[in-house]
Formats: sequence, structure tokens, C-alpha cells
Amino acid sequence: FYDPVYSGFIDRNLAQATSTIQGGSVFGIYPLNRYRRVELSGGLLQYRQSFNDPTLQATSDQYQQSVFGTNLFQNATFMPLGVSFVEETTIFREFGPLSGRTMRLSYETAPGFAGLKSRQTLDGDVRKYARIGSTGLLAMRLRGLRSWGDVPDFIYFGGNSELRGYDYLQFIGSHTAFANMELRFPFIEAMLTPLGVLGGVRGVFFAGMGGSYFSGQPSSAGQCGTNFANVTPQGTVTGSTTRVGSFTWLKRGTTLECPITYSPTTGLPELGKPVPVSGLRLVDSRASYGVGLETFMLGFPVHFDWAWRTLLNRDWEDVLYAADGGSAKFRRPRFALWIGYDF
Repeated sequence: FYDPVYSGFIDRNLAQATSTIQGGSVFGIYPLNRYRRVELSGGLLQYRQSFNDPTLQATSDQYQQSVFGTNLFQNATFMPLGVSFVEETTIFREFGPLSGRTMRLSYETAPGFAGLKSRQTLDGDVRKYARIGSTGLLAMRLRGLRSWGDVPDFIYFGGNSELRGYDYLQFIGSHTAFANMELRFPFIEAMLTPLGVLGGVRGVFFAGMGGSYFSGQPSSAGQCGTNFANVTPQGTVTGSTTRVGSFTWLKRGTTLECPITYSPTTGLPELGKPVPVSGLRLVDSRASYGVGLETFMLGFPVHFDWAWRTLLNRDWEDVLYAADGGSAKFRRPRFALWIGYDF
């Protein structure tokens, strides 16, 4: 929520923020059958969010506008009206889902009148579990959210089971989508130890892809002559080096891209010589794949993951992460230990 350059000067107490929600809501559930239902909701809610320190709040507002194109703290009054369709046919075992399907599709609107702020939100989460053998399965998930209006809603994702290999809740946006596919299988059914019989160990092969952005948020990359400045084949730069352009999920074909590094003396960004990049590549979206192990300790699922990040194109990774070791560093395996249930 504020520029990371200030992280060394802002301690835990200074970074405290207060979120206040006042109002009320009502909801109703109408079952269609044993596995499906429709949910209706409505209410009147007032949001107040801010850092406790006014100076940090002003700095945060400026940073959010420059990076996301909007202020993330919500200070407004809404009258949300929503409808959702829910389906649940999943069969569970002691380790989690085994077969079936889970789905939630929802639409929420908040009309703007008499000082109320307006917004509309579409949200979908679909999960499918295909059983393989006795306790193996192929798990698939697709999650998407799109929100627009005076004060759009947004969600975080990243890390853990959502997009492994990246930081926890690294991605944020009012336009969000990510997909996961995992092959889960028993590795050790049970362990006989001097302490007794302990829970088994399960293995997983996983892959995921996702991205998120706010309306008006600039792209993280683009062609030299279009999204950066005028660059000659010799690397001479004229004009601004500020990145512009809209969010792009992926791109194919050959384009001229310019790596950005930072001057060791001034710390300001510098535009490198243009480099031709060809082939399929993820531009602003991200992907990862890897392997993992899961066991239960004191009743909690504990995961040990080894993930490799990728943008599907090493040349593009060298350009985008030129200031941070290029593709070689970006693709290094990342280990994570986390506690939580699978999707």
C-alpha cells in the first residue's frame, strides 16, 4: 500500500491502519435441490479505511495512484444487492476433496444515488475433482473477478495453493483471473513410528497461471518505441522512459523490447538497447509449476513445495528482469512451507 523504498523507515506501529465497517445486511437462501441453491443478499454499508498516521496516508495515496491508477482504501457508503448460484457435489476424504465439483457464480450491484457510491462485481469460482484410483485425483480450479464503478472491489491472490512459487497475496486487482491444475496422489499411506501410527504423505504435481490489474493500471512492459521512448538501433534514447499501455495477458510474434536497469549512482531507471523478442510469452500475467509433499501434523495439513516460475520465454524474462538477474535468477526453484487446506 506504500512504496517499498520506505520499508526500512516505517515500523510496525507506524504502518497500522484502521478499517471500520458500519451498517447491516440481510440474506436469504433458496435450495433448488440437494446440491444446488440460490442466495440473495442486500444491505447498507459504510466503509472507512486509513492509516493511523496522516503523513503515511498521503504518501500511500500518491503511491497507489501511480502504481494502480486508483486508491485502494475504500471510504464510501454502498447499498450492495447480490445474487449467487452455488453448487456443491464434492466428496471429501480425511485429506480433502476426492471427486465432484464445487461452483459459486455471483453478481453484485450497488446503485449510485443520494450520495451512495456505485459499483458492479462479477465473481466466479469453479473447482472440479476427477478421481484416479482409490485416493488419487486430478484437481482443477478457475477463479475470476471483474469489478467496476465508482469504487471497484478487488481481491488478492498468490502463494500457497493459488499460485505457488510467488509471494503470499502478491497479486491484487479489480480484474483478476487465475487457474490451477494439480495431480494429487498417495505417497505413503501411513507411517508406523515409535510414537504410533502417524498420518500419511501425499504428493502433488502442480501448474498454475494468473494475473490481476486495476482499470487504467499501466502495463509492466511494452515495445520500446510505443510504450517507453524513441530508441534508435544504437540505443540512443529520446523522450520519457515512463511505461504506459494497458495490461496484456500474453503476446506472440516478434517485437522490439527494452530492458530497464537502475543507475548505481542516481538510482534512476535507465533504458537499455532494444532487443528483439519473439515467440509466445506472458507479458503481465505469471505462471509456475512444480512438485510438493503434504502431510498432517497435529491435525493441520502441512505442505512442502518446490516451484519454478516462468513467463514461457527466456529472452523475455531476461528483458523484464534485467535489473534483477534475468531469467536465470527468475527461474530458480523456490521452496515454501505453508499450512493450509488444498482448494
